[in-house]
Amino acid sequence: MAKSSATSTLKEFRAFILRGNVVDLAVAVAIGAAFTAVVTSLVAAFITPIIGAIFGKDFAHLAFTVNGSVFTYGLFINALLTFLITATAVFFFVVKPLQALMRRLDMAPADPPPMDACPACLTEIPIASTRCRACTSELADGWATTP
Repeated sequence: MAKSSATSTLKEFRAFILRGNVVDLAVAVAIGAAFTAVVTSLVAAFITPIIGAIFGKDFAHLAFTVNGSVFTYGLFINALLTFLITATAVFFFVVKPLQALMRRLDMAPADPPPMDACPACLTEIPIASTRCRACTSELADGWATTP
């Protein structure tokens, strides 16, 4: 009995791993990690020194000490710059082009239907509803208070 249970569990695991969305997610994580490494190097090698040259101080090495503990807030500034550059690149080179493509292909998400509160239970439901999905009350024509 234990052997068949282990075999079925392994089959389930294999089916889970081989699902398309799991593999896609793994590839996305790997590419994202590589992209983050590139942006981190860009910030550390070029952007931080340029800002340091402009302001006369390399803030990557900024730190202060309290009771022997060193707080390297310059590293935090570098990480913040890395995050901002990564977020900007993803937004302008992935999100915006994908939105434009979806609009061109007429695949943009539809606007949500107009909603109003059910007169019986006050749950927000689409105005076109004839029955409340929460309390199952039947709704008369023109039940909504908003047009």
